[in-house]
Amino acid sequence: MIKIMTAAERHTTHEDGIHSEFSFSFGDYTDPHNEHFGSLLAHNEYVLQPMEGFDRRFHHDLVIVHLVLEGTLTYEDDTGKLMELTPGTIHVVNTGSGVYHAERNASSSEDVRYLEMWFLPAEPGLETSHHQSNFTKEQQLNQMLPIIGSGNGKSSLPQSLDVVMYSSILETGQELTYSLAGDRRMHLYVISGHVEISSEDGVFDIKAGDAARIQRRHELTFRGNSSEGSSEMVLIDMP
Repeated sequence: MIKIMTAAERHTTHEDGIHSEFSFSFGDYTDPHNEHFGSLLAHNEYVLQPMEGFDRRFHHDLVIVHLVLEGTLTYEDDTGKLMELTPGTIHVVNTGSGVYHAERNASSSEDVRYLEMWFLPAEPGLETSHHQSNFTKEQQLNQMLPIIGSGNGKSSLPQSLDVVMYSSILETGQELTYSLAGDRRMHLYVISGHVEISSEDGVFDIKAGDAARIQRRHELTFRGNSSEGSSEMVLIDMP
């Protein structure tokens, strides 16, 4: 089954220099029919105007992923972490037993655009941990680059959370294939351009801000379909 969620269906807010797009129930936005997708609890896109951001707030028993699309995002928390996150960097924090964290745009002239994703961890109450890795546009070009994954290694999610996240930049006319197992789900989000998805369920053309929620066994083909030359997407394979 493939369900398309369009950009227009996301909940949108804009206040205090922060533009937010929520794909699932989040904060004051509640939709009992749209609480999560598998272990993915939140998929938010933010634009922070210069010198704006989120003050420290407390979270526990969440795995939070930051993927910066434009600008530089400053992340800091009460474990002493202070990081400047830029495009091509993915940051994962397992909040574990609890952490106070903040994200801000320290620039006086440029916006920051980024994705923030929340996952349900494998175990509650673990020690807070951070994971960070870098990648290039050349590595993403016309291939599915695993930017975080389950198991061990530099790009791993903490505590073997059973999730693999891919990033891809597809030139127009280029195709990628993927076999989704019967007990897995995939969340595909288009960052820019247009992507055509083909499977036994049919053909779907989705554009920037749209997402596809895919369940059950599928042989999938993704085709770059943008008039601008390339399309960027993030894909999450999870239980």
